[in-house]
Amino acid sequence: MEANSQYARMDYWDERFKTEKNFEWLSGLDAFQHLITPLISKDSSIAHVGCGSSQVSMQLWDLGYTNITNIDYSQVLIDNGSLEYPCMKWVADDITILKNCESSSFDVVFEKATIEAILVNEKSAWEPSDSALQNLENIFSSICRVLKPNGMFISVSFTQPHFRVPALLRERNWSIEVFEFGETFHYYVYVCRKGNSSNSELAQRYSSIAKSWLRPL
Repeated sequence: MEANSQYARMDYWDERFKTEKNFEWLSGLDAFQHLITPLISKDSSIAHVGCGSSQVSMQLWDLGYTNITNIDYSQVLIDNGSLEYPCMKWVADDITILKNCESSSFDVVFEKATIEAILVNEKSAWEPSDSALQNLENIFSSICRVLKPNGMFISVSFTQPHFRVPALLRERNWSIEVFEFGETFHYYVYVCRKGNSSNSELAQRYSSIAKSWLRPL
């Protein structure tokens, strides 16, 4: 856990991105492409938040998705990316605020394991700290703000639904769907649609297991 705590520090990422060109957390696009590309039209405006050195944006570009904004809080990464891939937009921003992104500006917001990095210092998956819950509320509120009406937040994660769904339910302005992929290791794709109501059966099923993710602050 102590070694992993570095993932929550900007200076760690700035130093790492000085040399790192490509690293995929969890998996590359090919493993879950069949789950997300049918949901996204080619003319969609897509924000990849916490993009890091992932190649997902580049792979989406090759598939014909050409309105992509890569967002990361490491200025080093953003500077390098804008030089290497000037065809895409690159924005330095914090996922908990997204102050440099206009409201209702994206059809899709995508993230892969960024939330896990932010929560890396949590000591228990069953009893999240107040600061973790506040971070999640800020993240989900910011993402909801920058999504257009009926826009989608797509989150790829190793966090199991009985932990993540209650966390996502803290944001009341979207519906939630859960998809699973992987063979040896199982990962999850959470699709949240802005402006829709959550499936009551899904909410009831998962919110009763790890209730602390829903506790009020």
